[in-house]
Amino acid sequence: MLYSLFCTLLAAAAVTTACVIPPGTLSNTITTGFGVLVQNPAFPVIHDRYMNLDAAGGGDQHLFLDPVGARTFNLVLNAGVLAQNIIHAVINGERGDPKASFQPVYGCNPDNDALQVQLAFVTREQSPVGGLICVRVASGNRGYEFRYSPPNNPAFDPTNPCMPVTMVLVTSGTTSTTTKPTTTNPTTATTAPTSTATNLPYTDMTAKGYAFVGCSPEQRRATDGPGRTLSGALYADDAMTNGKCMDFCTSKGYAFAGTEYRRECWCGNSVAPGRQPGTTVASLAGCSFKCGGDTTQYCGGDSWLSLYKKCAVGGPCVNAVFT
Repeated sequence: MLYSLFCTLLAAAAVTTACVIPPGTLSNTITTGFGVLVQNPAFPVIHDRYMNLDAAGGGDQHLFLDPVGARTFNLVLNAGVLAQNIIHAVINGERGDPKASFQPVYGCNPDNDALQVQLAFVTREQSPVGGLICVRVASGNRGYEFRYSPPNNPAFDPTNPCMPVTMVLVTSGTTSTTTKPTTTNPTTATTAPTSTATNLPYTDMTAKGYAFVGCSPEQRRATDGPGRTLSGALYADDAMTNGKCMDFCTSKGYAFAGTEYRRECWCGNSVAPGRQPGTTVASLAGCSFKCGGDTTQYCGGDSWLSLYKKCAVGGPCVNAVFT
């Protein structure tokens, strides 16, 4: 019943989209490195998060949602099989277990209706055709891990549901990727759009009286200097937004506010020495986590702080410029 409900939700989403799907068949071999963005707006806790590789024993790399593991943009697709060097994705298991197979297809982004390339799950070796890829909380509450669910899976656990995902091909710094369709089977290539002021990974909060300064590094385990970029008050909330953070820091009388790791808010009156953020577009890469309380906003990253400064009353309030 749950499987049927998932299919109904996905079908309903497809009906409401309006982007035009090009004709033709995409290759199931992609040699240009890419990453994977996960989508399912029915489950905000996993929507718009990246697939990461987490090192395990014996050289294995298990698949998790960020922030667990390391983000990668050098995956390839070999005849439908996800790979990184000699490592092949088997979804749930070790290197010798059955591999999963995917077919690139066009789809529509559920947030902005943009055309994107998705990895449609085909099957897993030694398994029935069909089924789906989903993510659920890993044992020990270690984050969300990728799993394979066979057709009409009867083993549903309501205490730890496996949430179906759409896997989107992305290149570094993008949230969608398009390729030209072919009726033959050449290697497809992914192309990253040029970054502009409208798609940089930060949230414009000038209307609230805060200017974005940049993406500032943290050194929370430092022994030879300050651990935190902002050393004032901390506020943590799974439903964090930049606005919540700014309200908190303002109420405490601080000049700086910064969000981190999707759910943390840090305040301070000065930035720790050596922690001033860069001014290039590339310097923003670490602050790519969406806020727990609003996935249209960015709330820092793993040991990276989306840093804002309170604007002077009656003065200009302008975000930093990144080149």
